[in-house]
Amino acid sequence: MSRLGTFIQKLSNKGGGFLFLRSQLSSQVASICDNVSAFILKKFFDIIRIKIIYFFSQGITSYVVATVTGQIIGGTVSCVLNYKWAFKSLDVKFKYVIIKFLLVWLGSVLLNTYFTFILTELLRHTHLVEGLLGDYYADDVFIVVKLLVAIIVGFSWNFHLYKYFVFRNIDSKRFLKKILKPRPNR
Repeated sequence: MSRLGTFIQKLSNKGGGFLFLRSQLSSQVASICDNVSAFILKKFFDIIRIKIIYFFSQGITSYVVATVTGQIIGGTVSCVLNYKWAFKSLDVKFKYVIIKFLLVWLGSVLLNTYFTFILTELLRHTHLVEGLLGDYYADDVFIVVKLLVAIIVGFSWNFHLYKYFVFRNIDSKRFLKKILKPRPNR
């Protein structure tokens, strides 16, 4: 077998050092789907010039809705790729994976959306961003912020929860009993 064939075979094995690499590759594919759809949707909203929802008397901007929509698309791609290829969790029933994935993914969406919103609002009206991008493109700083936030959330939140919770066969009842069991006073 050639070196490339050996590498591909090692990459495709269930466990080992390539688990992280497979997870990151599937994450990148999901991120591309997420970011491309978010960027296209934001540009679409900018073309038709609408404010989507009014929340606390301040309009939620188009990039927030685009971020959430992109997260839904990227999350769907991520769940399927991680289940079938990255973590190879075919021994875990898919319906349980979906329930656990939705819990982790909801946290990921909240973290991504919140920090994308906060950092974009802080950066988009700075002289540095306006100088680099110009007045018209200053709103597009959200895509750079979105990418940076996604990388941080992906490494710190998603990977660990996917590895140790979502794509692992866990006896939920025993796990909850262990967590909720009263501890003796010492």
